[in-house]
Amino acid sequence: MGERLLHEKILKRLAAVILLLGICASAISASEVSAVWTRLYQRARTFPQKQQIMMNIVEQHSREMIPVLTEALGQEILTFGDTANLTENSMQTELMKVIVKELGRLKAGDARDAVMETVRIANDPILKGEAILALGKMGAREHAEELALMLRNLNFGPRDLENQRSDEITAYALVSALELLRSEEGFAPTFFASLGWYSSQSGVRKKAEEALVVMVDDPTDQLTGILLNNPDYTAKLAALRAEERSTAPEDRKAATAVVGLDEGLKYSPKNLAERGQLKELRLYAMEMLKKYPQPREPQLLVNTERMILLYRSNRVFDEDEMITLMETMGTFEGEETARILSDFLGYYNLRRDAGPPDSYRIVRALIQALGTVGDTAGLEELTMVTISEAWEAAVKREAAAAIRKINP
Repeated sequence: MGERLLHEKILKRLAAVILLLGICASAISASEVSAVWTRLYQRARTFPQKQQIMMNIVEQHSREMIPVLTEALGQEILTFGDTANLTENSMQTELMKVIVKELGRLKAGDARDAVMETVRIANDPILKGEAILALGKMGAREHAEELALMLRNLNFGPRDLENQRSDEITAYALVSALELLRSEEGFAPTFFASLGWYSSQSGVRKKAEEALVVMVDDPTDQLTGILLNNPDYTAKLAALRAEERSTAPEDRKAATAVVGLDEGLKYSPKNLAERGQLKELRLYAMEMLKKYPQPREPQLLVNTERMILLYRSNRVFDEDEMITLMETMGTFEGEETARILSDFLGYYNLRRDAGPPDSYRIVRALIQALGTVGDTAGLEELTMVTISEAWEAAVKREAAAAIRKINP
């Protein structure tokens, strides 16, 4: 009881000193005020006293207080965990939260190392998270690699079910900080955080997906590496989507789509799930190729012709995928594209006398693609459609319209 009364008296005296400092602040220099606050904090013997002083420091929101805050944080780091008293441990943690949050708000670059040390020693997820966010606000790029490594390790999974929520809090802070730092090192861990084990309630995956858009101006090289080297088909598709959302130049996006289509054709699915994943990868790659200028890469025409030949031989691809392929090729240019499409139409012309085509929709998309490409290499087979007695009037009209596009 006597000890509590003593604490109350000390706090009242502190309040009086604090009031006096506020009155005199205009009459003395900022450095002198800072020195007084530092001495007051050093003289505090209990956490309630420290908290009283710190709350008054923080309320000023003044960059002149950065040295005081930094010194105070350093003191708490030195004594962190020295007491076995749970109440005092909790009070020290709360005090450090207040300090690192204010240092972050003030963008106190000189405190970066002390805040990083707080990240390393903190066992409370909120304190750790506040310190991590403060580093992001301070622009502490020298610590980006260590933060990225922390996120990479968390992406493997929670330490255990008991710590899942704590790990999610830390992961969210790491993604937020790496986004602020616009860190190359943090891009890959953030990408995998967007696909990670984190619950939807944590917001980690959504935050990571948003961060990817602004972290790196052109992430093409990193995302192409994931496309080529990660065996997970869902990760390949996510890499393609991340490239599409990025601010990379259009020609780089198109080149990445070429890689995506190649990856979608490279593997044989082991089950229905993988078959669906590879189809989705191919479709997304082709939609990107429709949107962006055709990259002049020989592999692209090799793969599109391969898809047509595979379809002709054993119907590897379904109707929707073939129609998308035709639409995609329609955005290409040149005689070679027209030749590949013309050969495909010749295949349908030869088979039409024996019966209806496997898909009128594919035939119409093919004819429209030839007209859009606009090369004379497509004229012969288009003309065969118009003069054939086997084709329906609607198909003939489509072919005539394509011819007019080639020879207006």
